[in-house]
Amino acid sequence: MTSPRTSTGETPFKLAYGTEAMLLIQVGSPSHRAINFEEEANEELKTNMELIDEVRDQAVEMMEKYKEKIREHFSKKCRVKNFQIGDLVLRDTEASDPTNTGKLMPKWEGPYKVREVLRPGTYKLLNMDGSELPNT
Repeated sequence: MTSPRTSTGETPFKLAYGTEAMLLIQVGSPSHRAINFEEEANEELKTNMELIDEVRDQAVEMMEKYKEKIREHFSKKCRVKNFQIGDLVLRDTEASDPTNTGKLMPKWEGPYKVREVLRPGTYKLLNMDGSELPNT
């Protein structure tokens, strides 16, 4: 039995120690690996330990590529909408009263008018009668 492989295709043990793990039962009872032990193979393990940094670097590279693909996939679904002063908008009900939420409650309230743009995605709003809302 081997340890599960990560998204990089390597086991955590190999990333840490440079070689695959041997189970304790494999050490105590004759296994193919124990029966066919060769000193040269032991030297190969030493070489693997010297190259472990390279294996780790490759794993980090693969993780970064994977994260970038995920980021690209989800950013395709996201549309950024910036509002201008005077635009009519709806506000999430959780922004005004986080305690008054539930499955059967309305999700949006409004309409409100944008009075001021503080930064992208953050606005000061006015009621339709011209009074300012207390929460941004």
